[in-house]
Amino acid sequence: MTYIVEKMRIEDLSEVLAIEQASFPMPFSENMFRTELALDVARLWVVKINGSVVGYLDYWFVAKEVHVITLAVNQKERNKKIASSLIEHMIDDAKKGQVESISLDVRPSNIPALHLYTKYGFQQVGVRKCYYQDNREDALIMTLAAKGGSASS
Repeated sequence: MTYIVEKMRIEDLSEVLAIEQASFPMPFSENMFRTELALDVARLWVVKINGSVVGYLDYWFVAKEVHVITLAVNQKERNKKIASSLIEHMIDDAKKGQVESISLDVRPSNIPALHLYTKYGFQQVGVRKCYYQDNREDALIMTLAAKGGSASS
């Protein structure tokens, strides 16, 4: 399977929104993605197969840190290393940007995401109690040291 990773464009939003709505109980709106695309700190990437978006990643560069905003892959295309390619792209981008750490929040119930993040060396450094509004589930705070050193929150 051949796929490409490229910067997200406005033209990608309908496909991104379809994946977002199928993936999350409280999905981002089109306006939220449009705002993200306009932010200087935000980096948004899509994975395309035969010209169609099958996954995306949104993360922010703030000072010497990267924070993951959202990541999702079309349900039909999961378990094909698409999320891994996006994570690897972000880690490479972070290293080029001299970033010290990458952080993210994840639901403890999201076992596939937890496996993905731990595979890349992310470690739990904290908990945000009752973080998710839809069911009051906690969020695990996970961090990866991007250039040597230890993970920090």
